Amino acid sequence: MRKLIFRLIILLVLVGAGYAAFRVYQALPQRTETFATAKVKQSDVIVRSFARGELRAVRSATLTAPNLFGTVQVTKLATLGALAREKDLVVEFDDAEVISRLEEKQLELDQIDEQVKKAQADLGIRDNQDQVELLRSRYGVRRAELEVKRNELISAIDAKKNQLTLEESKRRLAQLESDIKSRREQAQAELAVLREKKNKATLELNREKQRLAQVKLLAPMSGLVAVKQNRSTVMMFGMSLPDIREGDQVQPGMPVADILDLSEMEVVAKVGELDRANLTEGQEVSMRLDALPDKRFTGKIKSMSGTASANMFSSDPAKKFDVIFSIEMRQLLSALGANEAAVARILAQAEANRKKGPMAAYSGPSPEMMAAMQQGGAPGGGGMPGMGSMQGAPSGGGERGQRGERGGQGGDPEAQRKRREIITKLSNGKSMADMTAEERTELMKKVNAELAKQGIAVPEGGRGNRGGNAAPGMPQMFNVGGFMVSQKDLDGAQLPPPPEQDNQLDVLLRPGLLADVEIIVDKVPNAINVPIQAVFEKDGKQIVYVKGASRFEPREVKALKRSENVMILSSGVKPGETIALADPEAKPGDKKKKGGEKSGGAAAVLPGGKGGM
Repeated sequence: MRKLIFRLIILLVLVGAGYAAFRVYQALPQRTETFATAKVKQSDVIVRSFARGELRAVRSATLTAPNLFGTVQVTKLATLGALAREKDLVVEFDDAEVISRLEEKQLELDQIDEQVKKAQADLGIRDNQDQVELLRSRYGVRRAELEVKRNELISAIDAKKNQLTLEESKRRLAQLESDIKSRREQAQAELAVLREKKNKATLELNREKQRLAQVKLLAPMSGLVAVKQNRSTVMMFGMSLPDIREGDQVQPGMPVADILDLSEMEVVAKVGELDRANLTEGQEVSMRLDALPDKRFTGKIKSMSGTASANMFSSDPAKKFDVIFSIEMRQLLSALGANEAAVARILAQAEANRKKGPMAAYSGPSPEMMAAMQQGGAPGGGGMPGMGSMQGAPSGGGERGQRGERGGQGGDPEAQRKRREIITKLSNGKSMADMTAEERTELMKKVNAELAKQGIAVPEGGRGNRGGNAAPGMPQMFNVGGFMVSQKDLDGAQLPPPPEQDNQLDVLLRPGLLADVEIIVDKVPNAINVPIQAVFEKDGKQIVYVKGASRFEPREVKALKRSENVMILSSGVKPGETIALADPEAKPGDKKKKGGEKSGGAAAVLPGGKGGM
């Protein structure tokens, strides 16, 4: 009985062991098949890089608040998003204080003019009186000389008296001539002081006129109006800066608005260090705007920054490089629904704006240029060297006036000499500083007419004036960074209509839209490639798990290049082999090892090619 029980136990053990072996045998292929696998391929591989950027205008002009030496308050402001044409009014500031100071300076200048006229009249009266006294004294000397000639016929005493009378008359004449000379010099000195006061008052008046001309800011080109934030507002923690509005006070030099040229756009994006090493200027890219997800546009890499920067306020604090991509505008405009005529007009506008060069910050007429131009029309002023007076009135005497004449006559010395001779002849010796603006204008007309009679070319609109006769003391046109603005443009400038009242046919696409950029880095033909997930790093070596007869075997490989989803290998595997996309040696529940082993991708920098893409 015991033997039978023992044999049954042995039989049960053998049956259980066999069954267990059978179950293990059945479980082996099932475990192997649970891993995701892929085939090693040999095909053409395109290495790409991706970036996400923002659409912006290629050219823009910033309008800044001028220095009015007083309160700078916005009274008129174009609506945000309005389409401003060239020379449209964008911002206008309160000019009450400037006009008040201008009237005070004009009144002061008029008072000095009256003082100059009174001093000149007094000098003329005194000169006439001195001439009468001088004539009388000379007549007395002549009569004494005639009496002396009778000394041979009269007594010695009378002869001595005549001699003494003659000497006294000569002394009186010499003293009178000396006194007249001294009084004239004193009067001329007083008149010179008044003239200097007049020049000073004129300069101050011109400065106020400059500030008055800076009250209106015009659009230097056609574009979209982008109103800036008011940074002079007192801020509390957690508050956002408000946009500048009508009635706000701003600081001089603070940006008020941007004019964005929408005729040519570009995309600016940030790329990482590894991507930056694979990019070069001129590379072709493919773009897709979020606003047009079903359209693709072509472009090129326009420029790249040489240094990386980080934005601490963004979700990605890593340092990245700025890359600017150009976009094919004809293709973009056509995709937006523009017809051929509209596309041609927008591209022509872009070409015209491109020729203007970079747009500088514009805050109205340049004080230095306006001061130089105002000198020509101001009493006693001269022209800007090499430019002429920029006025319809003649410039004053001296070297400054000669420099203005050289600018007005195109640098011809003979024409300058004749011009000065005609001015001296027609002015009758009267100084330019003593003439009123009307007298100077009338004199210039006569001078130009005389020059025309002699066959000397006269600049159209007056000497050195661009665009016609200017009002006395105020230039007709002035140049600001290549942007010519006339007084007529300032007077007739109007605000552009708001977006809801304008059809805005030219605003087909607005800056700030997001775009995805795909960059083709390289094309590798007939390359052996595997998915990136199939390459692992262990002990400093890159390996893949190749499926064998019964299990996956680790095999070392050499990586050549990497695209966004595949790895190009130079050796280690053959096309058609099956590889695992997960580590078959990893046990369930194992934690990722720190150092020495990395799974789920290859190393960041790969040998024998460009950085990871």
